[in-house]
Amino acid sequence: MKRKIAVITFLFLSIVPNFSFAAFTYNSKEFQHVIEQLDMQGHADHDLSTCSVKKIYYEEVVDMLNEGKSQNDIIKSYVDEYGQAALRTPGTSWAGIFAWAMPAVGLLLGLWIVIKGMQKFTFKAKDSIETSPTPLQWQNDIEREIFEKTMDEERRKLF
Repeated sequence: MKRKIAVITFLFLSIVPNFSFAAFTYNSKEFQHVIEQLDMQGHADHDLSTCSVKKIYYEEVVDMLNEGKSQNDIIKSYVDEYGQAALRTPGTSWAGIFAWAMPAVGLLLGLWIVIKGMQKFTFKAKDSIETSPTPLQWQNDIEREIFEKTMDEERRKLF
């Protein structure tokens, strides 16, 4: 009988610590800290009741917290899977800042190329308008006749 009581007490005490661990919920501080950092593929600002993607993220984060993963591990797993786009703000490492700065640099570089191209085109057009074309100088009459015949044939083909 004492043995049964000892075994039951041992089993009860081994199960009790499992009950003492608090399960994480949507309202827990740790959960909110992780969710505030994730962009959730652009669904972070959507309503939870209508957005299925946000629901999936919430469930995944709660499951990971309940499995014992730390907040940094959860964020790192999302960054490993989706890259820096998984975060609402860029990471503080050089790779995170580089990933967030490249679109702006690309946009500025593209604008600069377009502006330089337009300047080149408009200055070239202004130069051609200001200068009058010089008349053709023929070295001899044969070249002039060949040119005139070729132009007449082309006009007949087109008109």
